[in-house]
Order: sequence, then structure tokens, then C-alpha cells
Amino acid sequence: MDSEKAIQLNTFDICLPLPYRVVFLINAGVALWHVNLFTCRKLNIDVLMVLKIAPQETTLVKMMNRSWKRLTTITLVNFFSYLLYFTLTFNGHTLLLVDWFPLINIITVFVILLNQTPSAESNRLSQTIRRIIKGNIDVNLRNNDILLTDTFTSYNKVLVDFLIYMSALFLGLQTLPYGSDLYKQLSKSHLQIYNLDTILASFPSVLRLKQCLQEYKESKRMNKSHLYNAIKYSTAFLPTISMILYKSGIMHTQSLWYLSSFINSAYSFYWDVTNDWNFGFFLKFLTNQPHLEMFRSKMVYSKTVYIVAIIADFQLRFLWIYKLIYVSGQYNGGYKDFFVLLFTSEIGNFILEILEIFRRWVWVFLKIETEYVKMLSSKEITEMQNLD
Repeated sequence: MDSEKAIQLNTFDICLPLPYRVVFLINAGVALWHVNLFTCRKLNIDVLMVLKIAPQETTLVKMMNRSWKRLTTITLVNFFSYLLYFTLTFNGHTLLLVDWFPLINIITVFVILLNQTPSAESNRLSQTIRRIIKGNIDVNLRNNDILLTDTFTSYNKVLVDFLIYMSALFLGLQTLPYGSDLYKQLSKSHLQIYNLDTILASFPSVLRLKQCLQEYKESKRMNKSHLYNAIKYSTAFLPTISMILYKSGIMHTQSLWYLSSFINSAYSFYWDVTNDWNFGFFLKFLTNQPHLEMFRSKMVYSKTVYIVAIIADFQLRFLWIYKLIYVSGQYNGGYKDFFVLLFTSEIGNFILEILEIFRRWVWVFLKIETEYVKMLSSKEITEMQNLD
């Protein structure tokens, strides 16, 4: 049984090694953003208004067409690169340059997104990246900054995988399986020194925390929601610290990690539902205000969509509970093998990355819709005031 599992895992690493998993997940992010644009167009959600892109600069149709062209180009480049790697590997050829293929792909993706046929959205993306990478936020363009930085937090494990690949590449280590080392996995040990991998995974949360504190400061410390949001992002460091304590032998169990994960997940889920999506679900019960609506008065999607989104967000925020039940606990249910694989293997780590990106995709769907409804309501109030 163990040998069969080893063969399966080795086959997975050969077919989709870590560097190409990074490429795949970046490609997936571009594809999911296009799906967001497509859905918003179908439901008449003005994405340009949410992102504050002037109608004179572009239209949603033009933006979608350019998005589709970029997505197609990126996908084709990545596919042919992977096909070349796969062909060389399974025909027994050894080409040292093949280790650089994924890096070339990733650079190509950003060149296409930022520099190919300059447009309003590519210029905005470039400006936003330069701003958020320093942890800054433009209050006038906060939706752009928040959407991108929060998406970056969901790519934190992908960031670590990329840094593992990059550091191995420049250390002269083999990063892809080929030749006589066909079953050799890319070691992650060089980035686990001093818990660097765990610490680097927190970098996107540091950026988001800095943005929240900046907004709180710019509000002259009057808007407490920015402070509470900063506290939410600071709870993301609790699991990191507790895991470092556990790995260093200071803590002998992962109990503190589970507790800190619960605090972070519960706070984040509450914030998603109440603040980011503007639902009255929690406030209705916690504040004993029966007049509050479960959702909100204005909604673009059907209630079923919101219910499914809330359930999915809850399930994926608290996915670590299955680790407590099936991996760390004594429960031996029928799903134990699956969850052990999910939390202890490379293929499991890849599935977890996909699930987190999917959760963020759902969050972005509703975040854009929420901001659109807010702007629409504000616009209607302004028009009514002008009539008076």
C-alpha cells in the first residue's frame, strides 16, 4: 500500500512538478478574473465604476475582449512550455535549460498583463502593484488595492512555492524531474531554515495590515473599522507564531496552533459576511435587532447564490478542522485516508491552494457586487438631494 502511494505521489510530481503548479495557479487566477468580468457584464454590474476607471478610457466590452486575448495568449504560452517539458522528460532527454521554463512562463505572464498593448486596466494594474507591494493604499482607489492585496493573501502558499523554486534555481539545484533523476522531488529544505517558508507566507498579510493602519491613520483615528480590520489581519500571524514554536520544540503539541487558527478563521469569516459583503446575518442575532435583514435590501444575485457563497466561505475558512479530526485526532472514519493525504502530501497541498484560490474567487464575486450596490445607492441618494 505504501509503495503504491509513493508511486502515485511520484507520478504527480513528474506530471505536475512544483514550478509548473505555480504557473498553473497563476494562470487559473487570470482565468477566474475573466469569469468575474464575464459574469458582471451579464448581470449589468458596472466593474468600471467599482474600479473607478473612467468610461472615456475604456468600456467593459473592450476590457473583456482584451482580458480574453491576454488569457488565451498566457494559456497557450504556458501550455506549449509544459508540453515541451513533458515531451523532453518522458522521452529521456536531459536539457538543463528546462529548469528555467517555468520562470520564463511567469515573467511572460506579467509582461502580457502589464505591457502588452497598454490599456486603462493594464496601466491601473501596474500602478496598483507598485503601490500595494510597499503596503500602501490609495483611498480613492481602495477597491483596486483591496481586491489585489487580498487576492495576494490567498496566494501566500503559492508565493512560498515560487520562492522555493527560485532559490533552488539560483542555488544550482535541480528544480524539475528529468533524465536519471526522474523520480527526484524538489526539496523544500533550503527554505525551511529558520522557518523562512512559514515567515514568508505571512508577507501578504503584513501588506494588508499596513494598509489598514494607514487608512486608520488617515481617518485621524476616527474610523474604528480600519483598526478592527487591522486586528483581523494581525490574527493571521498567530498560527504562524504557534507553528514556529511547535517546530522549534518549545511547544510539544499543536493545540496553540488550532486555537489561533480558530481565532483567525472565526474573525475573518465574520468580517467577510458582515463587512465585506455587507450582510446583516450576524448583527441581526448578536445585537438583538430583529428589524435588520438577514442579507441586505439590494442584491444583484439570487439569495441561493449568497447562501452557497457563505457556506463555501465558512467551509473553506475552517478546513483545518479536518486536520484536527482526521490527522491529529484518533478518529478513524472512512475519509481519514483522504484527509491525511490532503494535509501531509504535495498533491494535498496543491488541492488546498486551489481551494483557497476558489474561496477568494467567490469572495471577489460578492465584494465587487457589494461595492457596486453601495455606489449605486450613494448615487441615488445624491440624485435625490440634487432634485430637492
